[in-house]
Amino acid sequence: MAKITINRENFQVDERELEQGSLSIGRNQDNDLSIDDPAVSGHHAQIVTVFDSSYIEDLGSTNGTFVNGKQAKTHTLHNGDVLTMGHYQILFQSETAATAQNANATMMIGASQLEELTTKAKQKDHKKAPARKSPSAAPPQNSRRTPAVAATPPPASKPRLEVHENGKQPTPGGTELPDIDDNENILGETQPAPSIPPLYNRRKGDNSILPSLKIISLAVLVTVITFTLLMLIFK
Repeated sequence: MAKITINRENFQVDERELEQGSLSIGRNQDNDLSIDDPAVSGHHAQIVTVFDSSYIEDLGSTNGTFVNGKQAKTHTLHNGDVLTMGHYQILFQSETAATAQNANATMMIGASQLEELTTKAKQKDHKKAPARKSPSAAPPQNSRRTPAVAATPPPASKPRLEVHENGKQPTPGGTELPDIDDNENILGETQPAPSIPPLYNRRKGDNSILPSLKIISLAVLVTVITFTLLMLIFK
């Protein structure tokens, strides 16, 4: 967070912390920072703060606003900038910049501390260094050997079928099986399958039950008609 210190003729008059938003400066009492100086306008200037950045803006004052001795209409404020309004000086200080300067400062150490740190660093490196191993003799390279070629087995002979009658011992030298690839020989030796006589569907007229049903239905119909006529006549 940034802050401003208000001084008059090297005497500190006030100190304010800058919050988000604007801080109006002027001679009138309705300003956030009222300065009792005839050389300061009623609404002289304002300091606007957005996040970690601040800038000064002159509001059309009569005598102007000066930053580090130079008149400025709008100026982004940095740590250590001095604003002049009439007989007053306003010092701008940024805590973010001060923290960065402290982080970049070089640490001063004495000779005894330097020697102690050097000794500790050497001991630490000595513990971490691994023991060196003696180079082992390289194994002798094997002479190149020509891979042995596997012997090709002789082609297997075709199986032979022993044909003999029932109850007799098979005789040597039976009939040789035909080659499977020879399709013509196999088809030639195969006997055709016996033909199957075609099946014919039974016609509806062949059923002997249907004529009887027709006769019964006709008789029932005649009876119904006769009964109806008799009823009409007797009425």
